[in-house]
Amino acid sequence: MLANQPANKQFFSSAKPERIGPMGLNIKQEILIFGATGGTGAAIVREAVNRGYEVTAFVRDIQHAQHVFNGLCSHLSFSEGNALDAEDVRRAIGPGISAVVSALGIYQPLPGHDELTTATQNILTAMRANGPRRFVCISSLGVGNSRNQGDFATRLIQKTALRFTLSDKEKQETAIHESELDWTVIRPSRLLDEGGPARYLTWTGEQPDKELVWSINRGQVAALTLDALENDQCINQALNVTGTLSAGAP
Repeated sequence: MLANQPANKQFFSSAKPERIGPMGLNIKQEILIFGATGGTGAAIVREAVNRGYEVTAFVRDIQHAQHVFNGLCSHLSFSEGNALDAEDVRRAIGPGISAVVSALGIYQPLPGHDELTTATQNILTAMRANGPRRFVCISSLGVGNSRNQGDFATRLIQKTALRFTLSDKEKQETAIHESELDWTVIRPSRLLDEGGPARYLTWTGEQPDKELVWSINRGQVAALTLDALENDQCINQALNVTGTLSAGAP
């Protein structure tokens, strides 16, 4: 269990969560987003632009990224590189970057692979060297103290198809926890491109005794990511999140 994780503390519980606590960042500051062209990363990019942030998207192929963000490119900057290349990452995290978000996701079908952890360590090392302290990372339900949470189908998938992927994410979260940066980890349940429950609930510690739906829309995860980035109470917290059919505290 990660440090500073009060059991069952609720942070947000709606499709458009109310912001609480002091603002960690000022609008118009620049954030760098890794995994920007993936489903969740692209949703975070769009949400950040809509909120008025200056956004740099770290991508492997700028032409592909321009296609993904067609119509939005005038509001974005791009940094091309490979997150597994420490020098590419170091160049991207330069002066002016106020915070970093990682939506990197690497499916691991076989044991013994930790590319996600390696990429994250590159990011953390560059952040410690180059100045920005605020880091938000998208992980997954089933990691850390959320292991064995969810309904039967969710837990079965965690133990089978996602077994080695979650093992890599465990190492990733350990590296984040040991980084001494101002981090937040977000652990969503099954991600949906469209649809999903109208509301969502976040918690730390034990699974709340509440009627939950074990899926969440990527757009909701993007909104939560930016809300957490702006909320100092989320620093050094791992937030588990999934859909819910009802509002209110667990």
